[in-house]
Amino acid sequence: MAAPILRIENISKRYGKKDVLKGASLEVNKGDLKILIGPSGAGKSTLLQCINFLVKPDEGRVWLDEQEVHYAHKRDLYAYRQKVGMIFQDFNLFDHLNALENVRIGMVKVKGMAKAEANDRAVMELERVGLGDHMQKYPAQLSGGQKQRVSIARALAMDPKVMLLDEPTSALDPELIGEVHAVIRDLGNNGMTMIMATHQIGFASSLASEIVFMEDGRILERGTPDKIFNHAENTRTREFCSKITELYGER
Repeated sequence: MAAPILRIENISKRYGKKDVLKGASLEVNKGDLKILIGPSGAGKSTLLQCINFLVKPDEGRVWLDEQEVHYAHKRDLYAYRQKVGMIFQDFNLFDHLNALENVRIGMVKVKGMAKAEANDRAVMELERVGLGDHMQKYPAQLSGGQKQRVSIARALAMDPKVMLLDEPTSALDPELIGEVHAVIRDLGNNGMTMIMATHQIGFASSLASEIVFMEDGRILERGTPDKIFNHAENTRTREFCSKITELYGER
């Protein structure tokens, strides 16, 4: 069996006296889509941020392609972040740049690509997410769904090995969620390795290779969508899935 592309071991994080993560461990194989679910405050976003070292864990280790990430070394950290893309709830686009420029800038500034080459790649990625007709628009001229698709195109342009998605549709109106889900589904079908936090249970169950249930900073249970949603062993997992299914009317 091939080694996991990404391995997280005993990640812990505390703020003051509050333990936000308590020894979370995860293995991700190439092509996996791991879905993190759990109540607000469970530690899902913090785990994703620790994996990308946007938040520095207090304890724990991370390996990518069996190479441990020494995040205290800036050069290692920059190289790692180029391979692990991050999609945020609130898009994080540059308001003064149009869609094409938002996607192009990382390739020029971080990867040192020539502007013409970066421009061609940005066009390709924007077309890939269905925004070929919106490249010259600024974020203020785009819908929430379009802005999130620009942020996905920006991450894809860096050729990531793994993508982390932190509730990518939570800031969107219901009618815009589907267009972002369609892009994520396409990425999954084409073999992109992803870890995503979401409350969209129907979407998660249709696409996930594994569901990971978190509560109070711990991973309580993991398994296939069928196991977690229909045959969970942990009482809290069953309670949460029942409530969120009722709330969202899915499954």
